[in-house]
Amino acid sequence: MTVTEISPASRVSSPASRVLPYAAGLALIVGAGCFFAGLATSPPQAAEDKAAYLQSLAADPFQTQLSALFLHYGNLLMGAGLLALPFLVRGRKGFALTAVGALLGALTLLEMSGALLSDWFHMEIGRNLPADQAVALSDKVLAHPAQQLAFSPGPLVSLALLLTFVGLARAGVLGWWTVPAIVAGYAGLLFMPYDTPILPAVGTIPMLAVLVIAGLRTISRARLRPAVAIA
Repeated sequence: MTVTEISPASRVSSPASRVLPYAAGLALIVGAGCFFAGLATSPPQAAEDKAAYLQSLAADPFQTQLSALFLHYGNLLMGAGLLALPFLVRGRKGFALTAVGALLGALTLLEMSGALLSDWFHMEIGRNLPADQAVALSDKVLAHPAQQLAFSPGPLVSLALLLTFVGLARAGVLGWWTVPAIVAGYAGLLFMPYDTPILPAVGTIPMLAVLVIAGLRTISRARLRPAVAIA
């Protein structure tokens, strides 16, 4: 089997070579938007302790579920979209970092999407149990090592995104400004107060903007990709 490049006039290509990059780019863009919406609609939390967290989820079941749905699909779509980013790299420079980061990022973001099921669990124990019992039950469930391995990637998410975009910057796909933007956005997610949910949502904008730009670049590259004929 030989692969030869063909002229634009007789261009023939697999539909997957266009559809999948478009889907991945769109997943990054929509996922970033969903993640922002999920943070912005989070129930306000009066304090930083577990009891206040459970109380915030129990106070408004509709808002809790709306936020959890946005965050679930935001993490899910961004995780799926990251898998396309190594294909933006041409040559060896930056490829290894981008590939490792994208694979790790996809895994950890998909884990985070599954972890959103706990919002329904916490909402119901907050509504149906005394505060001290609800806190004790939550702590007991979340203390299982297998649960932490499956659904609590922690700082691995930020490490994965940094590796991905350092690799893309080294390859010349995106600028080096994307790296401090990831750091700034992740810091906003961690340190902005959750008693006013729009603040952490706004704080993540630098990081989410990088993912949106990567999605747009993925779509743009798909439009320019040369077709091939297989004989």
